[in-house]
Amino acid sequence: MSHLDSDTIALIALGEQVDLQDTIHVTGCPKCQSALDELRAVVTTARSITDSDRLVAPPESVWNGIAQAVNAPTSPASPESIVTEMDTARRAPQRRAGWFALAASVGVVIGGLGTFAALELSASNTAPAVIAQASLEPLRDGEQPAQATVQQIDGNDVLVVQTSGLPATDGFYEVWLLAPDAQSMVSVGMLDTNDSGSFPLPPGMNLNQYPVVDISLEHFDGDASHSADSVLRGKLEI
Repeated sequence: MSHLDSDTIALIALGEQVDLQDTIHVTGCPKCQSALDELRAVVTTARSITDSDRLVAPPESVWNGIAQAVNAPTSPASPESIVTEMDTARRAPQRRAGWFALAASVGVVIGGLGTFAALELSASNTAPAVIAQASLEPLRDGEQPAQATVQQIDGNDVLVVQTSGLPATDGFYEVWLLAPDAQSMVSVGMLDTNDSGSFPLPPGMNLNQYPVVDISLEHFDGDASHSADSVLRGKLEI
């Protein structure tokens, strides 16, 4: 079985628009779903950053200590220190490779967030046409009703979900479009922790075949299938 490339999996994790076949592939491929779960965890963490998490300037004493260390006199290197420096130099490429990998991962998240920001800005500047809408009813006690609409934004169909008061979880909430008999379904993305999300639908997505919006509680277990633990569900009126 062939697998999706890392770029496509990253786009799905960010809620970007991909081919319908790629979306369907993930739901049936444990390896790709596991990689998707890991990237979704990174996206969730990045989106949960608030102003209180931003870096602050260190106290002046820290800079003074650095300045003293830089200006301190140096002594001739001993044979032992030369060996240590050579060993450190040999290990440096591995450390750099690790940092490059980390930077690349962060870059994927930031780039995706920029795409979402651009999409939201575009939506705010023009009045999108609503082509379908649904009231999502709670399927268990304690949940609040929610709303879902399908809007046309820049020529693309986008599913917009707005919920309220979803409880915190160590997993994640996933948004699906289901057939009326719930025997076939397509995952359209992970619901953000702020209880709302916009999900570009795959090209050619037929809402008459998949008119039911379902929000499920999932876990980072590598299982691509629906958990059968739905919290909200409603049928789109087209």
